Amino acid sequence: MISMQKREPYEKNRVLNYKDLKKFFISQLELNYCKEPKAHVLTEDYNNYRVWLLFAKLEKDKWTCVQVAHSKNNIKEEIKFVLEHLSKKWDRNDCELKDSQFYKYVCPVPEQGEDYRDLLYRKIGNESDEFRICILDVDKYLGLTKVEKNNKNDAERIIEICKNQYAEAKIAYQTLAVYWRKVSSAIDGQTISYAVEHRSEFE
Repeated sequence: MISMQKREPYEKNRVLNYKDLKKFFISQLELNYCKEPKAHVLTEDYNNYRVWLLFAKLEKDKWTCVQVAHSKNNIKEEIKFVLEHLSKKWDRNDCELKDSQFYKYVCPVPEQGEDYRDLLYRKIGNESDEFRICILDVDKYLGLTKVEKNNKNDAERIIEICKNQYAEAKIAYQTLAVYWRKVSSAIDGQTISYAVEHRSEFE
């Protein structure tokens, strides 16, 4: 079981769980994974969406969000990569750990020549035997009206350009996704800074 200590200023955050957010997920694309030799069918339907979440059962009957990510155009391949690596052997219990955005000393530090994502998902796979991948309906989650035709003005274009990164950061903050890390100069980093200063708006 992973030891998790929240970083400041997140110790008092109200953490949303799977049940709190289930209404925002695309139910027909939800995947349950139990490290069994079972092939999961990943259709092109996944590429109609951009943001996904990985939950792990770290405690009995409790799903913890361990990662959130978004892909510009190929969420299917990202999920395929994750599923392949969750079942791979983890033999680096002595590896150096560094902070994620919300927790102290949880993210593995790759040695020279190692791929961080490969190492990360092998480590996550070692923490549990049960996982759930959920696809976020970004428009529904953010309360946006879907634009069927071309965006008509800059306000609509800004939303279309930024909404997926913003949704990723917002839901990572609300769930305190264990291994998630922001890009400080990008939209996700700015979102986290805003959320910390306006905590009540996100609870």
